[in-house]
Amino acid sequence: MRILIRLARGLARFLAGAVLAVLVFLAGCYFQVSGALPPYNGHLAAAGLRAPVEVVRDRNAVPHIIAGSIEDAAFGLGYVHAQDRFWQMELMRRLGQGRLAEVLPPRLVGEGIVDTDRTMRGLGLYRRASESLNALSPAMRSIIDAYAAGVNAWIGDEDQQFGLELTLIKMLSGGSYRPEPWRPADSLVWAKLMALGLDGNWRAELLRLRLARKIGPDGVKFLIEPSGDNRDATLSMVNEALKDIDLDRLYRGTDNLATRKREASNEWVLSGARTVAGKPLLANDPHLGLSFPGTWYLARLVGPGFDIRGATAPGSPAVVLGHNGTIGWGFTTTNLDSQDLFVERVDATDPNRYITPDGPRPFTVREETIAVRWGNPVTMRVRETRHGPVIDDFVTRTDGLTPAGHVLALQATALDAADTSAEGFGRLGLAQNWEDFQAAARRIISPMQNMVYADTAGNIGFLSPARVPIRRKGDGSMPVPGWTSEYDWAGFVPFEELPRAWNPAGGLLVNANARVVPDDYRHFISRDWAEPYRQRRANQLLREVERHPVYGMIAAQADNRTLDADDMLPALLKGAPRNPRAAKAHALLSGWNRFMLANRPEPLIYTAWTWELQRGILGDELGDELRSSMAVPNVPLLLRILAEQPTWCDDGGTKAIESCEDAIAQALDRALAWISRRQGNDIDGWQWGREHQAAHRHPLFDTVPLLRDIASVRFPSDGGGQTLNRAQPNFVGNAPFEAVHGAGYRGIYDFSDLDNSRFAMPLGQSGNLLSPWATNFLARWKNFGYVEIAGTRAELGRSAVGTILLSPPSH
Repeated sequence: MRILIRLARGLARFLAGAVLAVLVFLAGCYFQVSGALPPYNGHLAAAGLRAPVEVVRDRNAVPHIIAGSIEDAAFGLGYVHAQDRFWQMELMRRLGQGRLAEVLPPRLVGEGIVDTDRTMRGLGLYRRASESLNALSPAMRSIIDAYAAGVNAWIGDEDQQFGLELTLIKMLSGGSYRPEPWRPADSLVWAKLMALGLDGNWRAELLRLRLARKIGPDGVKFLIEPSGDNRDATLSMVNEALKDIDLDRLYRGTDNLATRKREASNEWVLSGARTVAGKPLLANDPHLGLSFPGTWYLARLVGPGFDIRGATAPGSPAVVLGHNGTIGWGFTTTNLDSQDLFVERVDATDPNRYITPDGPRPFTVREETIAVRWGNPVTMRVRETRHGPVIDDFVTRTDGLTPAGHVLALQATALDAADTSAEGFGRLGLAQNWEDFQAAARRIISPMQNMVYADTAGNIGFLSPARVPIRRKGDGSMPVPGWTSEYDWAGFVPFEELPRAWNPAGGLLVNANARVVPDDYRHFISRDWAEPYRQRRANQLLREVERHPVYGMIAAQADNRTLDADDMLPALLKGAPRNPRAAKAHALLSGWNRFMLANRPEPLIYTAWTWELQRGILGDELGDELRSSMAVPNVPLLLRILAEQPTWCDDGGTKAIESCEDAIAQALDRALAWISRRQGNDIDGWQWGREHQAAHRHPLFDTVPLLRDIASVRFPSDGGGQTLNRAQPNFVGNAPFEAVHGAGYRGIYDFSDLDNSRFAMPLGQSGNLLSPWATNFLARWKNFGYVEIAGTRAELGRSAVGTILLSPPSH
């Protein structure tokens, strides 16, 4: 019977995929015949402009937007974003609105799309983005309004074609779908989504509670908490309150594309004393999930008093990363803990109220209705407490699983209705010096970013701005009681006390998501610092050369040496190999130079070995479901287990008592067997790149067998999770080493000649599969090639691929 059920499910998925493929084919034909590729030449009279704007696309299709004001430049940016990436913008805002299922039938794309909408509606993300508009200054509001007007100038054309993806959505709707006008809040929701993910640790709190039920508080401390850090002493109180809540259901129910967290980036800045030219060099490559199209879009905004070049995000008017001819900046994520779960006690005499330090208070309640394409509407009742939304209400309810006595509420700085982060990030590009830069950064609420800074005067700096909660008690690592005020937030760290540096004596500032502050820093920021290997490697490379040229920055961004292997290999190779195949693997790894190269077998053997070792140990201790929540191999954790908890190496499913040497040998055998099944028995012929494909997945078509190779982009990749050239494997599913997270942008800014700055993206400017500019950067990216964003109007005109004139209706 189970076999028949699996066959039926497989057939249903195949038929759904086949139907979708046919629909896409028909949509593609329609799209091709209609000539929907946006024109890069022409003239448009558009309401909302103060004066004419010229959009000159250079030889790489990067728009140089020449305008008389920053507002008109924002209008032009909105217009070109819509031309090249509107379907991406549309899905992004619908994600923030909790309205994806309205246009994407769950029967075709999976029921998880409804769970994503439930989470977004429960958080009230779009509503809070709308409220945040009122916190912006009139000047910033005018920029965001102008950007929205630019988007609407493009989508407002009655004959406009919106690309393959939205053409398909239109067909699925029976022809009724048409994009709604772009609203200013649509731009703010992008920042909210980024903050939710980059500062997002509330699901980590759920995971820790789940782990505590399995292995106890001491086991959780050993697994997750860095040694020497303080931990909340009230776990027993919380566990008692939540003993009947199905934490597994809550964790699974909120595991969707709205809440998954991955973080990593690299940045460094060198003073003129460390460069060949005698002026600063700044390098930055932010890491996010790989996708088609990518997160970033290159652009230049030029006008009186501004010349901003770098990476923009479709949907937002800001140049998020880059330089402006005077200053430059880059980001890495701090991993700030700015999200806490509070256990709220429901009033035993009235389920519509909850207990506060001042007595019972009624829940704030709102009703949400999610429209579902080809399905019945989903209604949900969302409660909020003084701390924030009740997350129990996000998850599809199952009677009897959640007790009436307690619920979990989320407090997060990203949900602040008076959030001015969009203004802060937007004003960084207009800053002319360190004081201006700090003034802009002061407006940032969330997410917390480690910012490196340089300017043409020769200064370098570092700043990590955000609202950092000051907790009256505890550190936010576990849910805490909400019915008492003793764990409440007492305020935020003063801006002047946030981490910063200015012209350090060593002339070098480096961050790769590892620890920012020393142990004696007086405020708590996070316990979720990244492993130190990338940061350590960048410091090595940058300190071993006295003075660096621009090429030195490129070489560092391209570096594939994985320092975690220096720590892990001695433990793996300590025992003698137990069979000829293991002996061959030992010999290869003993002579390995630790470079993660796609054409070599050693990176594959090393990665599979550590993966199998962690899977084996944690699977036995935690069970498969909890182990899968910690799928990425963690070398410091493995080394601590081998040194401090060797009993964990024993396999509880066997009568024999296994040592850690046994566990290591058995993990190697499993790893080599797995690779042999996929690549044959010739170890010398194995290649990391066959398994480690950089997967730029199309969000709609990647799961459709007939379309994934057309819509998504995959290629063998060097690097790994701990290399500066980062390409983080997924470690789940049938392709566990497929790289799904890495650099989506690389920037190198030369303050001796900012026109000599370098910019790179993996794919292209366009999100249109039929466009020649969809993957025009791909060949360069593979070889660490960059482009320049520079030139006068006359120089640009000689090689431009198109010029558009936007003008007010009277012109």
